[in-house]
Amino acid sequence: MSLFGGSKQTRKMRLVPRAPGDTTPLDPAVAEAIRRSGMDPTKFTIAPYEQGEAEPPVEGLFKSGSRVEHTFLFATVDSALSAIERLVDGDTAARITKDASGWLVVFDEAAQPGVQGATQHERFANVAAPLGAQDRGFAHLTMNVNRVEKKT
Repeated sequence: MSLFGGSKQTRKMRLVPRAPGDTTPLDPAVAEAIRRSGMDPTKFTIAPYEQGEAEPPVEGLFKSGSRVEHTFLFATVDSALSAIERLVDGDTAARITKDASGWLVVFDEAAQPGVQGATQHERFANVAAPLGAQDRGFAHLTMNVNRVEKKT
């Protein structure tokens, strides 16, 4: 029983390159979303996350310091993937989650010293808004990553 009204668990999937000779058909909605994001659906397939894979160690994802998360709700997966394709780079990461209202995308980047979060957020809003996204705002985070070396 869920404490917050829902017991529905979602199965997390990821987009991966197809293995040579793999011709497994994709769900038509997924194939269309991949196509609309400018990629070739014959080169990709979806695979479930392995147990624990969806929560990789944080030190592999972020460095210590201040971060800003920018959140948007997209009506369709193809618009969400288009925004991800346009905004994710070597300094910006994204998470996508299926929400009851659509696709929730959170973009994560390091806070820029001397730049207000609202100013950083404009870059994301200027890309997401034309794709029909609902702006859910931004949040400042401070990450402290402590590494523990294992002795073998």
